[in-house]
Amino acid sequence: MNPVSSGRIAVELHDVGKRFKRAPDRRGTLTERIVRGRSKRSEDFWALRHLTLAIPAGSLYGVVGHNGSGKSTLLKLIGNVSRPTEGSIAVEGRVAALIELGAGFHPDLSGRENIRLNGAVLGLHKREIAASMGDIIEFSGLSEFIDDPVKHYSSGMYVRLGFSVAAHMRPDVLLVDEVLAVGDEDFQRKCLDHLFNMRRAGRTIVVVSHGLGLLESLCDEVAWLDHGNLQQVGAPSDVIGAYMAQVNATAATNGRHASAVRPESEQRAGWRARTASLELRSGDGDPVGTLLTGDTARFRLAVECSEPVDDLVVRIVIQHEGGAVVGVLDSRLDQFVAGDVSDGAEFEVDLADTTLLPGRFRVHVELCDRAGTRVLDTWVDALELVIRAADGELAQGIVRLDGRFRRV
Repeated sequence: MNPVSSGRIAVELHDVGKRFKRAPDRRGTLTERIVRGRSKRSEDFWALRHLTLAIPAGSLYGVVGHNGSGKSTLLKLIGNVSRPTEGSIAVEGRVAALIELGAGFHPDLSGRENIRLNGAVLGLHKREIAASMGDIIEFSGLSEFIDDPVKHYSSGMYVRLGFSVAAHMRPDVLLVDEVLAVGDEDFQRKCLDHLFNMRRAGRTIVVVSHGLGLLESLCDEVAWLDHGNLQQVGAPSDVIGAYMAQVNATAATNGRHASAVRPESEQRAGWRARTASLELRSGDGDPVGTLLTGDTARFRLAVECSEPVDDLVVRIVIQHEGGAVVGVLDSRLDQFVAGDVSDGAEFEVDLADTTLLPGRFRVHVELCDRAGTRVLDTWVDALELVIRAADGELAQGIVRLDGRFRRV
């Protein structure tokens, strides 16, 4: 029997609220406190309020919302990292959490010692920890470094070890925050496969992510939080569609646009040409921050030169947030001749009727010589391109495929 259909509830929150204190008068230095005195006034900030939620056992449950909506606070309350100010929380079984990068790791202990430590914190017997040790190390891919102190680990290594420990300690409820986004694409795919295996085994997984397409394809149910309040719970497509419709409306109202100016610190010795700024515009030429699937994306870039450059080649690389390169806009392939740009120049390139599906995309810029073989300048992560869907409609994948169905 599917665990989700059993009717059991793994996590139940009733009228939960979490309040923090914050001082509006910020007298941070010692001199300010001595001369002016410490402010006695404080304000209540409710990260969550009146939250009632039931998460079915054996489900893969998603939580969406903007930054500061209360998603991470919710996970910390479920994981007993923090306690609610009001209301009650009931959790069935053992909980493991991957909420903050490196949380629960002692920096001076080795990876192997931290596995034992985390297992003990979760209440596992030494025999259980020893039985899982080999699987954890193999899954993490860190066998070469497992006996090194974790303070020498990179952020990606932290993620690998943290997820491997949390997932292999056989928790009844696993909490996963955005930290998985730090891992490489192969490890993310490995993690997703493991999450599905855990779900089939009857475990409950609660995932917080800004990757909406991923949540729609993964989850049985999704909850939407906004400023600490529960907005909607239900089928992933319905909830994420409503959330995206609000995001689209807010972006249009605020008139946000995306542009970036190259930091002076990124100038290199001996540079001949560099991209000084990049701006995202609509097909009508208006600066924008988001586009809809089917819109024209116009990139406007300014190039500076320190010496004469003839027939510059401009490349714009678009990469999905998950790591896959979607494609490259290359001026040479477009048979565009830049001409003499010795005094600098501005260029525009249109990506007409974009087939990009909703998501976030990284935009990189590269300048090359006439032959396209010598790179003069590279600007990684020059801009973030955000694609939304009209009317909250969603589809899986990275690009829209124009298929034609017929009955034969």
